[in-house]
Amino acid sequence: MIKKFIAALFIITFLLFTAGFSDIKQRNDYTCAPVCAANCIINYGLINKNNLSDDITVQNLVNYFAKQAKTTTKGTKANKLCKAIEKYFRQNKRIVTIKYDGIRPVDKKFKTQSPLDIKQELQNGKSVIVNIGVYKTEAATYQRQYGHYVNVIDINEQGQLLVSDPYYQGSAYYVEITPIQTPKIIHNKNDNERVVKNNFKYQKITGIPYLEKDESALLNGIISIYLEVF
Repeated sequence: MIKKFIAALFIITFLLFTAGFSDIKQRNDYTCAPVCAANCIINYGLINKNNLSDDITVQNLVNYFAKQAKTTTKGTKANKLCKAIEKYFRQNKRIVTIKYDGIRPVDKKFKTQSPLDIKQELQNGKSVIVNIGVYKTEAATYQRQYGHYVNVIDINEQGQLLVSDPYYQGSAYYVEITPIQTPKIIHNKNDNERVVKNNFKYQKITGIPYLEKDESALLNGIISIYLEVF
């Protein structure tokens, strides 16, 4: 009976993230992280589904996460985003596990003991927010320009990931993530947080429709959100 319940719970969770996934768009250049958090909450059903068409309600949710995560014009720090999502779930009396794997500093409770695999996280029924770094590229040198957050909502048979991108005004699109040999990374001194994991295994993300010809996207971090009790 317990095994059947767990299986059913997994199916429900999976369907929530593949059927009619929320695709809110950011209204400025720096609120991608609060939008991703809001998308996650909506699709876990923690706000009234009947209000999804109410733009004020949706924007209030984005504003909540922008405030709780202390989002500025420079963006949102990974640790503050994790804490804001955790706080919202707990305020709604839900048990949630949040894990982070990436280049930014986070509290010990969010750190993973081993690298996270996005595909495996999705297959295990977890919600995934990915932190992307956009870099100017020349040969094997990658000079970081800015960061961005997106929701990863599905995976197809070819292993491509379906992304809900708050910045992109079109619909969700597929990207591919592939390993690259150790790149030469030049970090952006104007970033809003420091790099603490220099041995992070960067991977290349292809398929983002709005990048310039001399720009590449690299995986900078993964946030895995697992709602243990609905």
